[in-house]
Amino acid sequence: MWSGQQKPPLQKPPGYREANTPVPRPRPRKPVKLPPSFYQNKRRSACCRTCCCCICIFTVILILAVVSAGGLFYLWFQPRLPEIHLTSINFTKFKVTTVPDGPMLDSECSIGVEIKNPNQELKMVYDRTQISINAAEGNANLGRQTVPGFTQNKNNVTNLKFTMKAEKEPLDSKSADELKDGFRSKSLLVDAELRTGIGLKGSGWATSTARVDVLCQGVRLSQVRDGGEMPKCRFKILNWVYIN
Repeated sequence: MWSGQQKPPLQKPPGYREANTPVPRPRPRKPVKLPPSFYQNKRRSACCRTCCCCICIFTVILILAVVSAGGLFYLWFQPRLPEIHLTSINFTKFKVTTVPDGPMLDSECSIGVEIKNPNQELKMVYDRTQISINAAEGNANLGRQTVPGFTQNKNNVTNLKFTMKAEKEPLDSKSADELKDGFRSKSLLVDAELRTGIGLKGSGWATSTARVDVLCQGVRLSQVRDGGEMPKCRFKILNWVYIN
């Protein structure tokens, strides 16, 4: 008990509130004002999406138009590749000699090539054409020659003549023996390769030329002498597509 002194007031517990005390209302939050760049970015994104959609639609339409035009062109003209044959291989000189540096070849030959345009409505346009010839599985270079470009009429046959020579062409011993034996028995296998560009030409229009290689491989000398069989060559397009 306290004597002569007043009791100290009781401490109010935390969170105590008088019954008649009004409850304070929270202050209303001001709306956040977004910067103008936010709305510009939204408009810019919508424009980008619209442009992308338009470009995609235009690309699809363009591809369909090109495919349709190509299909109509093929159905109307039915273009075909030319037919190319080796008609002759005549050697006026063929000599294999042995010198201190090893075997060497001196040769001179003429090559006949027949080109047939089977198209009834289209001319064929040829770029400058180069022919090279080799033997002994590519180990003996027998020469090369280039002729200017030309235009071939529709449903036409054109004959080309190439003259080429090899002077002091180095050989290995195996290739030298193969060349001598093969030339003597007319069983020598020769490979010829033509490199050119081919295009199509109609009335008032022409396509650009496309690079092609024409391969005439494994031609035996006895096949093309005395007006015998004409070996047919095949086309190599894009360095990996072969067409007979």
